[in-house]
Amino acid sequence: MRLFRLIVVAVLLVAGANSSAWAHGPQLQLTAEAGKIVTRQVLIDEYVPVSPATSIYVLPVANVSSIWVVQPPGTSGSGPGIAPGVGFVDAASHPFKTGNYTTSIVDGLKKWNGASFVDAGDSQLQLYKTVSGNPLTATTTDSGPFASITYPLTVNSEESHTGMGFRFLGDGVSNTSALADGVYLLSLKVSTAGLNDSDPFYFVLPKGVSPEEAGSATFAFAQQQGIGVGAIQAMTAIPEPASLSLTALMIGGCLMVRRHARGHNEA
Repeated sequence: MRLFRLIVVAVLLVAGANSSAWAHGPQLQLTAEAGKIVTRQVLIDEYVPVSPATSIYVLPVANVSSIWVVQPPGTSGSGPGIAPGVGFVDAASHPFKTGNYTTSIVDGLKKWNGASFVDAGDSQLQLYKTVSGNPLTATTTDSGPFASITYPLTVNSEESHTGMGFRFLGDGVSNTSALADGVYLLSLKVSTAGLNDSDPFYFVLPKGVSPEEAGSATFAFAQQQGIGVGAIQAMTAIPEPASLSLTALMIGGCLMVRRHARGHNEA
């Protein structure tokens, strides 16, 4: 079976092994279009080119020091602090504001039941970062109002960026508690003063399931939301739908090759 696969992981790992310093780790690229924040791809190395607009991100989940975390390729070794997950960065070739930004949870944590994403039970997911020495967190809840984190985008060279981590609370309380296998869904948006909020975007998070199950959940959810496959970025292997060209799916992933190691993660 052909796979919707990120083929540049090995290249990136080799590049990281041969580099004395990575830049800011995985970063979800943001642009401002007609007064509105637009979410684009998660980039590992090169932030300058404007990547395709993206709404769904299929991201790996890994156990790090007994904590289940969202950990895209390129997370480990990305600077002295180690990028904890997925940060946010502007496109250096595209005008974008610096200042305070807010990442907001827009729905409770969900889990795939074979037909749709439903409440994940006791499990929750927590966003975390440190701002000026102060640890900040925002945790999913089963109903609103939902939490958020407000933070500055740090200017480094040409890029305004931040770092952020995402960790599971398997029992809803402890980040070292057991997490059941499944495909989880986190729903977010980004906002700032002077721009309209981004549309909701989604992290599809497979843990301990087959690529087939992860792919089925991803593409069914995309269809339910009216999101085209061109707005999906998979950073872990999932099967390609039979009706879709593998070449078209992989254009976005290949954009991730172009980034130079030139800084450190600020998280």
